[in-house]
Amino acid sequence: MKKLLTWLPALLYGIIIFLRNTCYDWAWFKSHHFEKPKTIVVGNLAVGGTGKSPLVAYLIQHAPWQSALGILSRGYGRLSHGFKWVQTSSTASEVGDEPLSYKTSFPNIHVAVCENRVQGIHQMYAEYPEISTVILDDAFQHRALKADFNIVCTTFDQPYFKDHLMPMGRLREWREGIHRADVVVLTRCPSHLSRQEMQWFQSQIPKPVYFASIRYAKPLGLNSESITTWFAIAGIADPTLFFQQVATLGELKRTQSFPDHHRFKSAELEEMNNLAKNMASHEAFITTHKDFVRLQSVANDYPFLKQKLLYLPMEMYFLEKEAEFWNVLKQSLAI
Repeated sequence: MKKLLTWLPALLYGIIIFLRNTCYDWAWFKSHHFEKPKTIVVGNLAVGGTGKSPLVAYLIQHAPWQSALGILSRGYGRLSHGFKWVQTSSTASEVGDEPLSYKTSFPNIHVAVCENRVQGIHQMYAEYPEISTVILDDAFQHRALKADFNIVCTTFDQPYFKDHLMPMGRLREWREGIHRADVVVLTRCPSHLSRQEMQWFQSQIPKPVYFASIRYAKPLGLNSESITTWFAIAGIADPTLFFQQVATLGELKRTQSFPDHHRFKSAELEEMNNLAKNMASHEAFITTHKDFVRLQSVANDYPFLKQKLLYLPMEMYFLEKEAEFWNVLKQSLAI
């Protein structure tokens, strides 16, 4: 009965998505392509954590044209509307946690938020014509834009081809949408993925597949050398790997999960502040960078939490064929 209750809404949702995509495929709905700047979309077929943010950060960090790079996001979870530049002094409620984490990590990059991606690119380029490339975070279903290069992320543990349409599963659109991608990045892979496993995934995906994993650095935010006991907080789609990594840093005394992009309530912050007040010198809170920028925006009202809060930096890396990935990307952008 439960399967039937989700199958019928999923079918209805799928029909709507099919009709929408067909209107774009047959040019009944207009898609805008920019000659300048070049556009790269990083997206997915599923909702929730598929590794888009680490991939965007990787592209920013390694792009040979970094000085002429712009980042455009919808700014999920923000309270503002329309086009807005992201500043290092912005708050997550103003611009969203992911755009703010990009700006604080890469302050020299032009970062903006706008629900209408075409309008957003127009405004970015009008104000900063030196921008030669814009990376769009989570815009694969934004069919009003025809990007120069589409990257779809899917995870090793939950690949899109084993998933179903919402609400039966996590897919935003039919699996066939993968054909609009130029490449697929399989994220969160084990660091020692076998050749046979790689070949199997490639056989399931009708696009070039690149395999990526993540690694963590030392906790940041205060002096972490004396901290041996951790209280881990995560408001991300899948905190499993984060909690596992924190456990390697010492004693993991407590974990607490919140929904992705969670906006912390006063009662939750007050509870954490009271807990921080009574922490020993070797104890501290640790969270993700996205959660850290959200908490930092209200930290002045919770001084004990502010003094006891760190975050765990992470980065994405390719298991192989990194040079090939960049060659394909450059050829598609004609640079």
